[in-house]
Amino acid sequence: MIIRDSFRGRLTFTAGILGLLLGASAGCRLHPVSLAAMAIGDVINDSEVKKRQEKLHEQPVSAADEMFGTREETLVDAQDPQRELITYLVKGDPLDTQNWVVEARSGKIVALSRVKRNIDGVEDVIKAAAIKPKVMGKSPDACRQDAELKEPLATLRNRESGETLRVYDVRNWTNSRGARYCVLRFDGEERCTTIHLVGVSASTTKDPMTNAPQ
Repeated sequence: MIIRDSFRGRLTFTAGILGLLLGASAGCRLHPVSLAAMAIGDVINDSEVKKRQEKLHEQPVSAADEMFGTREETLVDAQDPQRELITYLVKGDPLDTQNWVVEARSGKIVALSRVKRNIDGVEDVIKAAAIKPKVMGKSPDACRQDAELKEPLATLRNRESGETLRVYDVRNWTNSRGARYCVLRFDGEERCTTIHLVGVSASTTKDPMTNAPQ
């Protein structure tokens, strides 16, 4: 019993030291971004995403359908009809908060990202709840004014439903691993119906939602 208690004590002490070291290295806060991911500039590299993109690069979009399964939606860039963002649910995610985002140009895959709604957990939930009454049921201009949003980074149209998604940069609201984007969905009458704060877990491109050169 003395040996076991002593061993348990050493384990507790060691775990405590590791916890302090990890907390200090992460600003006293561990974040859900995978430990296998590495930030290089604004690009977040991840071994799984990189391997999948190597198989998909310059392939037709049907290759992504084979890899990820049923599409969630196909979004066409309003300013560049040759650019599409196709989303798929991440299998094995019990909360269905993660998506694969495949970027295609002229029918060929050029980039792959994995994104997560409310990536910062409770903090993002609280922020989204605060923004919601400022945007729901309102026009794009009213949303921008009342929620103090910048010009959208991208305007995307759902190919099937015709709904519009506007993507806003909110990195000034969050920490470096928090939500990057506020995504507002508008119906056919251009009234906001949903709001999501979205972060990037991993990506092969610097800014997955924009049409800027990478």
